[in-house]
Amino acid sequence: MRTVLLLLISGLLALTAAMPANAKDDPKPEADPYVLFRVAGRKWMIKRTPNASKGFENNQLNYQEFEVMASYDDRADVEQLSYDKTKKPTTNDPIKLNVEFSQDALLFKDPVGYNKSKIDKVKTDVGTFECTLWTKNGPEGNSSMWRSNDFPGLVVKLDDPYGNSILIDFDWVEGDPGYKDTSKKKKKDEDEKIDPKRLYSNKGATWILQSDTTRGERGTRTIEVTQYEVKKVSDEECEVEVTRLSQLLQKIKGEDEQTLIIKFDAGFEDNLKPKERSRKDRVEKRITKVGLMTCDVYSYKDEEGREAFAWYAQEWPGLVVRRVVTGEDYKQVTEIIKFEE
Repeated sequence: MRTVLLLLISGLLALTAAMPANAKDDPKPEADPYVLFRVAGRKWMIKRTPNASKGFENNQLNYQEFEVMASYDDRADVEQLSYDKTKKPTTNDPIKLNVEFSQDALLFKDPVGYNKSKIDKVKTDVGTFECTLWTKNGPEGNSSMWRSNDFPGLVVKLDDPYGNSILIDFDWVEGDPGYKDTSKKKKKDEDEKIDPKRLYSNKGATWILQSDTTRGERGTRTIEVTQYEVKKVSDEECEVEVTRLSQLLQKIKGEDEQTLIIKFDAGFEDNLKPKERSRKDRVEKRITKVGLMTCDVYSYKDEEGREAFAWYAQEWPGLVVRRVVTGEDYKQVTEIIKFEE
């Protein structure tokens, strides 16, 4: 029991050691104190190596992964998942954490029992981070904790009497402090007005969605892959070919393509959001398999009355990049896995 508790504590340290946004000696007071949690889909992983001492010889190397599941104006939903030394999940039920964007929240206060030491740079496999070093002297030994100044809430390194932790994986996104853009694509002007027909008037545009569905008490799982391609475009309409694919992204033998006709008329905007009656909940930046997208997030009920959310890319009106439908003994997660202009 104590071993499990230690693993949990070491993992939670990565989320409970953020710099206070109003600290007088904050090295970057102008920075967004919640930047770590502003982008949904962002993941980072901590590697924990226990010390074979103090009666904990049976402790195993383990990993803690964090993911921002949803980001709002005032908070973020975060999940923590534990892995064993082979990076196999130790449970299918992640720990769910609600991060309030408040300077008074426990997450954004000084770590209890620690003293601020100095500004230090910590080099990791995923980059170099400017950190504040916090130290603590205890009856069982001393502890040192390096917390990122650019990403409050992120513990980059931790040494304590029971072992050491280090950041081994981190999702960098455009706009992050220290982000280096290696893309050769031309960036869109933020003030540039996007044509609502940009996607459907782009002949040859192709995107692939993968749906992962679990249903029933036993959680029976099925995966479906669907490709969409704009085949023909005129001033009045476009034709979109819909093709079912295998998980290897190959056409399924015996399956016929379907053709969708999308009219560029007064009802065209119905293609830019869920067909069901929906409500726009928020705008959210999200990491997808095809890059960082700014999304309009809609909530609605599907035809079976189940709760559903859909993410539509603002950069490409009408492009679904994520959809989540949940009901009794049912969950379907749809993600975009490929996109070609």
